[in-house]
Amino acid sequence: MRASPRRHLSHASLVTLLAVDLLALSSLLVDQWLALGVGWSWLLGAALTLALLPALLRAAAWAVEAGRGERNIPITGGTFP
Repeated sequence: MRASPRRHLSHASLVTLLAVDLLALSSLLVDQWLALGVGWSWLLGAALTLALLPALLRAAAWAVEAGRGERNIPITGGTFP
């Protein structure tokens, strides 16, 4: 469980960024490969993004937890020992 509200915000923003990137990439690839209309490619990209959302959540949780172990960035307002 994430401890601070800052971690909640960074986790949510990372998931949003990954989802938007996956949506744009998948719609571009569907449009290029299948030569469908723009609306259909965005719809298929959204379906693929929703299908891969659990993997995006696990990847974002892994990235946030990997950053938690590093102690080189102090908490804002904290003091150095």
